[in-house]
Amino acid sequence: MRLLKQFLYGTFYLLILGALVWGIYSIILKPAPSCFDNRQNGAETGIDCGGSCISCAVKNLKPLFAGEANLYGVDRVYSASVRVQNSSQAFGARNFSYVVNFYDAGNVLLKSISNKSFIYANESKNIVEAGVRITNGIPTRAEMAIDDSTVEWEKSADFFEPRYELKDARAELENGQAVINGAIENQGNFSFSKTVISAFLADKLGTRIGASRTELNNIGQFRQESFKIFIPISKEMLGNIDLNATVESVSVAVLK
Repeated sequence: MRLLKQFLYGTFYLLILGALVWGIYSIILKPAPSCFDNRQNGAETGIDCGGSCISCAVKNLKPLFAGEANLYGVDRVYSASVRVQNSSQAFGARNFSYVVNFYDAGNVLLKSISNKSFIYANESKNIVEAGVRITNGIPTRAEMAIDDSTVEWEKSADFFEPRYELKDARAELENGQAVINGAIENQGNFSFSKTVISAFLADKLGTRIGASRTELNNIGQFRQESFKIFIPISKEMLGNIDLNATVESVSVAVLK
């Protein structure tokens, strides 16, 4: 009988001790719910999403995809172009950061260029980094890396391409380079905060042999702004440029 009482008392005390330990752990030591603990807790509606965390729709988006980079260069001045794709039809990226790296034949990093861009829902576009002077080696390839943590997603209903028109685009040869002139007309009732105009230099076989870009800031509503793009040409290619194809390659990216 005494042994039974001792057993019951011991079990009772153990239960009390366990309850105290669990209480201390729950109140003091147990980590608070967070958006990075790989569990659905707190006010989350999914694992680490919903509630006070990032929306589940955004969390489950496919990341932006950067294709292979094309490298161009004349007299130690280099450019790179990369096709970036956003496969989401419901969200665009109002802002994201990226870096373009230039490597030599030995895979030695010669130079890195960091920048920011934007892309609309279900869009695929070329991003050009131009006028990069490299004197510490000869680049043989370039690549782009997008920092996924910097992507600012926004619903396509709120973030969409504004209305504009590319006007009077033309190209000519001048002082050993191609000069592309034109104008961007804002056809909406709000200003464009940023307008990026890119162009590719094409030879008579239709091959792209160079690239460059320019930017315009703060084009007011219903206003028109002119632009110029300069693309250097090697001496041996001066007589083999297709100016019409070069003009047709001009692309415009507008951010309101």
